[in-house]
Amino acid sequence: MDARGQDRRGRIVARARRAAVRGGAGAQGRALTAALLLALLLGLLVAPGALAQVESPPRAQEDDSARLFESADEEWVVSATRIPRAAPKPYQASVIEAEALDVGISPSVADALRFVPGLHLVQEGAAGGRAALSLRGLDPNHVVVLVDGVRVNDPTNSRGGSFDPTTLALVDIERIEIVRGPLSSVHGADALGGVIQIVTRGVDADAPLATRVRARYGRYHTAEVAGQASAGVGGVAGLALGAALGTARDPHSDGGFDGASLHAKLRVPLPFEVDFEAFTRLHQSSARGFPESSGGPELAVLRAMEDRDTREILFGASLARGFAADAGHLRLQASRAARREDLESPGIELLVPGFPVPASRTGDEYVRWDASLVADGELPALGLPGFHAGARVVAGVAGIWEEADSDSALQLFQVVGNCRSVDPQTGFARCPYLANRRTASVFGELEQPIGPHVVVSGSVRFDATPDEEDRVSPALGVVSAIPGTRLRVFGRYGQGFRRPSFYALDNPLVGNAFLRIERGRGFEAGVRYRSGEGRFGAQLGYFDLEVENLHDFDSGTFQIVNRGRLVSRGVEAQLDWRPVPLFELVTAASFNPTDFGGTSRAPQNRPRWRGFAELHARPFARWDFLVRALAVGPSKASSAATGGRVVTLAGYERIDLRATFTPRVGFDVYFEIENATNRTRREAVGFESPGIAPRIGVALYH
Repeated sequence: MDARGQDRRGRIVARARRAAVRGGAGAQGRALTAALLLALLLGLLVAPGALAQVESPPRAQEDDSARLFESADEEWVVSATRIPRAAPKPYQASVIEAEALDVGISPSVADALRFVPGLHLVQEGAAGGRAALSLRGLDPNHVVVLVDGVRVNDPTNSRGGSFDPTTLALVDIERIEIVRGPLSSVHGADALGGVIQIVTRGVDADAPLATRVRARYGRYHTAEVAGQASAGVGGVAGLALGAALGTARDPHSDGGFDGASLHAKLRVPLPFEVDFEAFTRLHQSSARGFPESSGGPELAVLRAMEDRDTREILFGASLARGFAADAGHLRLQASRAARREDLESPGIELLVPGFPVPASRTGDEYVRWDASLVADGELPALGLPGFHAGARVVAGVAGIWEEADSDSALQLFQVVGNCRSVDPQTGFARCPYLANRRTASVFGELEQPIGPHVVVSGSVRFDATPDEEDRVSPALGVVSAIPGTRLRVFGRYGQGFRRPSFYALDNPLVGNAFLRIERGRGFEAGVRYRSGEGRFGAQLGYFDLEVENLHDFDSGTFQIVNRGRLVSRGVEAQLDWRPVPLFELVTAASFNPTDFGGTSRAPQNRPRWRGFAELHARPFARWDFLVRALAVGPSKASSAATGGRVVTLAGYERIDLRATFTPRVGFDVYFEIENATNRTRREAVGFESPGIAPRIGVALYH
């Protein structure tokens, strides 16, 4: 590996180490299959490790085990575990680093997530339309989204707890982690499909001043200005500040999006070797577009559009202390997330007889408090054959308080649910609701080397909520290095759950107070390889997931109900190749059929296959080129404009280009073309995505 690559890896490991310490991080038949698979994998792979232990002196065993943990091809992913060290991963994960975002084509976090294996994003047209993402074929509300460990999912919205990634700006982002598979054993409710964590930039007290300003402008009045500055303050604190403004317009309507974000992160080393960290994020945006499932600019019967204003304030703080030369840590964290969305919608006129979606004026406010105390440390050697020293254990407790306050007014012909009397002049009736939920959690994790080539990990979490069913979420994983090769074989099994959202329980029109908890389980197994110089890497994995008691909207009863079982299986393949420092190729593909177990029906907006490729080249000293392609298969969808009839949306391909010129150090000029082939695509019925979109931009950094 060249010096630049070694330096980059060193920065990544250092950032990950700080983030891990401070920032946290047939049902029975399939479960039996997963258990047998993991047991067989463990049995086949422990034998070489045990044999190596017998044939090698103890000192050599410890060195081999250390090399397994500190292997250069292992990357820290703080979203999947609270264990603060790099270790072989029993799961598939993707990490988008700040360097890739800085030189990438994507103007938003939402667009960057399109180029992640196993992740599919549905955007309703252009800016202003809602976006939803799903992992491995599960619903958007089965994905937990975090910003510096603070959950930003909103259980008061109509998507039942999903998160609209269009509200996230590319400001101060150090890395984006995407971990696929059930993770309720770490993050509790909702993490059935996986976790996406946005880790923002922070600096230590001795950091020099660093600044970055980026601006771009393009077709459809797309514009962005973002600035970031960080420095140590008098050697007593590290402070990072950032701000961004963004705007865009929909070429097919008078809709659009305007947003602004502020961010700050403070790190202070306190006496007694205690580290204090605090951050805050403020976001405000306004969006205008056709209502979801209305048929969009092409097919909507009502031509009026809805307006949506969103305000979000996040705050988090933590105290962390290491013990015994960092062999153990104690961390106390507290956070608050507050989100308010004001929506004025014209409603949706149905093409078939039935109860139309009424016009509405809604103000939804959601507040979530989190507090946790986590301890981790190394365990002494068990003294058993094949079990090495270096086992790591984590234990902790957490408390969560959630409160939802919805003040809605619906245009009704008669009083329904908890709606109050209809105003004869306006035709609107007030339909407020107030709900709260308390959750207490206890959790633990264990990671144990077995021989020099095998690492076994497990985690379990117990969540208790008054008046609701308590849940235990276990997970088990194993990774083995095949002796004499650079191959890693991995497998993982996990269970998860999701409680009904406030919207699903209490909404006056579609709410159902009798919804049951969704239960999920899944396993994955695969193999990964990375060359000793880090120039070539590949990964292939299979996964099998299912969710029981799925929450779904029933158009017949006009209510959210429990369905049977959602089943998602698939294969994911990834490859990256860097033959020389000036050339890099990354590609991935996934095949993921989904269905409702035991039926011929399949969920909507789930393409069976998708893939992408990205080529990054630096052939000249001052020039940098990036070419990427995305291909997505056809999917099923429906809307009010189709009378509820399911139609097939065609698959599509998209090619993006970027050229960057650096006339001097600290100054970049770049030109981008998104959708260079001007490919027409629709990810929702009646919502056509924008055509070719050229942009020009500059970046100043110091």
